[in-house]
Amino acid sequence: MPVWLDRNVYKQNLLGKKNSPDGKDGNATDLPGLKEMTLKAIDILAARHSKEGWFLMSEAASVDKQMHTLDYDRALGDLLELDDTVKASIAKLNQLGSLKETLVLVTADHGHGFDVAGSVDTKYLNAQETDRKKRGAIGTYRESGLSQYVIPGSPQDTSSLQYSEGAAFPANWDPRYTLFSAVGANPDHRENYQVHKSGPRLPAVNTSAAEDNYIVNYKDAVTGFLVNGTLPVNNAQGVHSLTDVPVFAQGPCQEMFGGPLANRNTNASYSQKAKKDISSLTMHVM
Repeated sequence: MPVWLDRNVYKQNLLGKKNSPDGKDGNATDLPGLKEMTLKAIDILAARHSKEGWFLMSEAASVDKQMHTLDYDRALGDLLELDDTVKASIAKLNQLGSLKETLVLVTADHGHGFDVAGSVDTKYLNAQETDRKKRGAIGTYRESGLSQYVIPGSPQDTSSLQYSEGAAFPANWDPRYTLFSAVGANPDHRENYQVHKSGPRLPAVNTSAAEDNYIVNYKDAVTGFLVNGTLPVNNAQGVHSLTDVPVFAQGPCQEMFGGPLANRNTNASYSQKAKKDISSLTMHVM
């Protein structure tokens, strides 16, 4: 399923795919998002199983998929879509009168070693001719400037990322000053720290039909500079990290679930805790 950024901002990337859910080989340009599907599922479950309770898992799976290919803008779009879905789901449960008896969990099953260390002046970066000079576009500590996420302005202001009304989606996905962000484990690639308007990223390409031997995909970020990978050359994309994952819980027995967990133990932890006397609860895991 296309990610939030392509469904809502760069809609031209949905054309010519012949993947319409009606099976008629048309364009899938009118697809429901995570919020719409989750709210519909809650309505159905509440109507059919209000007495015995129900379990629903709603997953923002493409956050992981986009992080693997170093497509941080598309990962951010789907992460914000999840945030919007959680907010709307809590409002829906409150409307149905079942919020106080519903346990809502928000968590992940792993991380990617992702972090932000500063900002990037993409106009300066694009104007430089050598990789070493392009790296001078990165600002850290006091040279990084103010966060572009919080500077006020109109949607027409192309100098900064602006939140749109309601959900916290940036109204401008291609500002001059972007985030200096990366994952810890990655393949060889080029990086320009700008949104990929033509579709999801492909950071590395295979040079051999006989074996996996991935090199930089120059077309992925032509104006960027080379970033040497940290993974073996048979890896085409980033990998998961060992970081702990947070578990946010609201509702009955929330004290049994909240807090950080080792990512290798999340399934076992949920199973053990769920065996305790909470079988009558509605669980909504996101």
